[in-house]
Amino acid sequence: MPGSNRPSFPSAVYDGVFQASPASDPVIDTSTRADDTSSQSSTGTKRAHSPANDVKSTPPKLGPNGLKNAVDPPHGKAIRDSLSQKDEMPTKMNEVSIDDMFKIYIPGDDPSPEAQSEFVSVALESDVAEDSGNGTADTRNDGKSAGATKSKPKAVSWVEWRCMIEICKISDSVVGAAQSVGPKPSEPLFKTYDTSNWPTQAGIKPKEKRKRDEEATEPEDPEEGKRRTKPDGGVYAVNSRTEQFVAISDATLEKKSRISDADKKVRAGFVGHCSWADLVVPIEVKVERSLAAFTFADKRDHFLLNTDNGTKGLGQILEYVGQVFTHQHRMHVYALYVFRHQARILYFDRSGCILSEPFQYATGIDTPLHRFFWRLVHMSNEQRGYDRTAVLASEDEVKQMVEYAQDPPTDYIGEQIYHALSWDSENGAPRSTQWPAYKVTMANRTLLIARPMASAKSLHGRCTRGYLAYDLKERTVSFLKDFWRPDSPRITAEHEVYKRLAAHKVSNIATCEDSEDVSDSHGQWQVTKTHGAVDHRFHLPYGHYRIRLREFCRPLIDFKDFRELAALLYDAMIAHEEAWFRAAILHRDISINNILILEEGKGKRVTRKGLLNDWDLSKYKEQMGDGTAPRRPNLTGTWYFRSALSLQFPYKPYRISDDIESFVHVYHYCVYRFHITNAVNSLAHTINGIYGNVETDVVNGVTIGGDRKLNNMEISRPPMRVGADYPTLADCLMALHEVYNSHYKAIDLTLYERLYRPTRSKKRNMRPVPEIIEDNTKPLDTHTKLKDVFALYGGRVKDELGNPSIVWEEDELQKTEDLFEHTSLAERKNAQLSSAIHEDFEDEERQAERPVKRLKVGSMSATLPSILESHHEEQ
Repeated sequence: MPGSNRPSFPSAVYDGVFQASPASDPVIDTSTRADDTSSQSSTGTKRAHSPANDVKSTPPKLGPNGLKNAVDPPHGKAIRDSLSQKDEMPTKMNEVSIDDMFKIYIPGDDPSPEAQSEFVSVALESDVAEDSGNGTADTRNDGKSAGATKSKPKAVSWVEWRCMIEICKISDSVVGAAQSVGPKPSEPLFKTYDTSNWPTQAGIKPKEKRKRDEEATEPEDPEEGKRRTKPDGGVYAVNSRTEQFVAISDATLEKKSRISDADKKVRAGFVGHCSWADLVVPIEVKVERSLAAFTFADKRDHFLLNTDNGTKGLGQILEYVGQVFTHQHRMHVYALYVFRHQARILYFDRSGCILSEPFQYATGIDTPLHRFFWRLVHMSNEQRGYDRTAVLASEDEVKQMVEYAQDPPTDYIGEQIYHALSWDSENGAPRSTQWPAYKVTMANRTLLIARPMASAKSLHGRCTRGYLAYDLKERTVSFLKDFWRPDSPRITAEHEVYKRLAAHKVSNIATCEDSEDVSDSHGQWQVTKTHGAVDHRFHLPYGHYRIRLREFCRPLIDFKDFRELAALLYDAMIAHEEAWFRAAILHRDISINNILILEEGKGKRVTRKGLLNDWDLSKYKEQMGDGTAPRRPNLTGTWYFRSALSLQFPYKPYRISDDIESFVHVYHYCVYRFHITNAVNSLAHTINGIYGNVETDVVNGVTIGGDRKLNNMEISRPPMRVGADYPTLADCLMALHEVYNSHYKAIDLTLYERLYRPTRSKKRNMRPVPEIIEDNTKPLDTHTKLKDVFALYGGRVKDELGNPSIVWEEDELQKTEDLFEHTSLAERKNAQLSSAIHEDFEDEERQAERPVKRLKVGSMSATLPSILESHHEEQ
């Protein structure tokens, strides 16, 4: 257009992927992709796109409060950086040939020539222009190769949504051929949609009364706002949920979309909302090489594009797969990654990811993409990756659960049922369609579960999820823990630990009701397939496992005041002490999320006590070899709450004193979080310095940390000051200090350094080392001294009249608001399991459910790093 700054584009090369956009950029009245930004090609011209929303998929930089907190987990860049770097996912990925991908990971037969004759093709190979690597292809006006003529070449725009529409057409043709030619496809059938430029599924409209001429309002769904992270497209099952929550009708597209009539015609029948609860196969499309996660050139050194943008792109597809795993009950997930006319097929399970070598899908009707869709349409749901033991619940069953919540055993249980179901009591319907209720059959019980209370962010490993489980027959509530445990006889299943604890009558622990290794339709344990191909050090598969606990508890951070906090820790220490001395079990993961509040009764009759939970990382005394250094340092417990010695000296055998010290760190952490201290103006710096892993050193692959934590153990006073108005809390902190400080004064740190710290000069051998014996002479070698402090200040020690020996003034029994709230320092409000402190794949807008109270304390208005955990087993 003369006089316009808008770049001009050539006419279409052919009616397909490479068709250029119109000169005018129409817009869609819905949102853009939340992770989209615009860029320029190496030639200096802007990348062509239509509509304006369809810009490339680079995550934007977040603002100062972009991360918010881990309760309302960050999405986009924050999750992606974690998944693509900190989670070590790249080390759990491997590339295989197309033949091996189909042979090992994509079951089924290939289409017959008769079926292939009904497939559609994007373009003949000769029609595909030469890839210049910068987002354009050189062609002549007549579409012939530019190399065959001296005429000036023109740049053909690659557009993501046009690639996506062509994939939709291929998918539709394969499904149609399967229905007409045979063999008979599986049920349900599937359909592929372009979801890149429409809101995350629209949600359920509330019932509303309006005047005759009043226009209906859009549904207000705080959890499903319009600017959501979402893939370019995806495969969905053809069913009532897809029809209601995914598909966008042609009439709606015609009425509400502002794109050109020509683009509406191309996209009609193929556009939809993203619905994580229903997505079968996520599809991501890139048209600029520098933004792709994977290499696609014929000659490549590695399958990962090892650049900053490549790492961002990897985090993007990992986030999408993580959303599917969290919102659904899956054993594995397929994904498609498309770069212009090439693609890769990805297979994820809880051991890692296998990806195919790149292939062209625009070269006929017998491409690997056609074969993939053909096999997918003939697979059973189980072969597509679905857990057969979890099926959607009926409306009547959900209604029973809602009725139970109206008169629950405790107020907290009622709140959590409404949360799990996303239930809006005013409208009598869920606020969200993203968390449908499922029926899970376990030990002849039928349990209803919905949104997980917590879900681990990692894509591989245990991947723990915790659920409120409602028993339809017994009308009771329990806690269901679902995770993938290592398939090794050396690693004890958690229910066996509970059985041993119960046999020795250990107090203050949960009651294990049921457990199971989840089986497939053939009665075999659901186990991972990728472990041998992606991990060359540990060929250990993971198997799907569930355990159900009778008690449904509050998180420790719901403690009323610091007197009660001391009492709750005292209860948990009793459990820990009895577990060690009666059952010879060491917990090895004392953290704020593993100490729970068991609340019983309602109103004024409520009683509360502490429970020690989550024993899946525990070890029996007979399994703890004397004098043997850990073969995999840094993999015991939660980094935040580990002892200073275990962080400073990674090869030190883990002992009971390490666990006991963790109780101190839990109390200190809660003081920082729920009380005004002298550190309030630099809280982020203080917390990350003491508890985080920001100040670490890596020596020969082993992380050394805990400098400030060690310093706090050695200094002459408690690490924080709480003010003169809180003398009892100050006395409690001093009493704790006298215990741990005396312990550290008795330690020869020079000897520890020589025995247990890695050196830069040579790698350490794993032969037994002269162990420093815990002789029960130091204060933290036994429970007694620390337990006595918690008992005294928790009101468990009484005077002659039966009153608490230590009296807290009423003004002291005040707990501030959560000082970590609305920052990335905040933990999950309720996990009932430690391995799910970050549920980054759920509840993206839970903050909108309640009024937001902004808190600015010192530097806390800035983005803060997330709490990191290490939850692995030593193998």
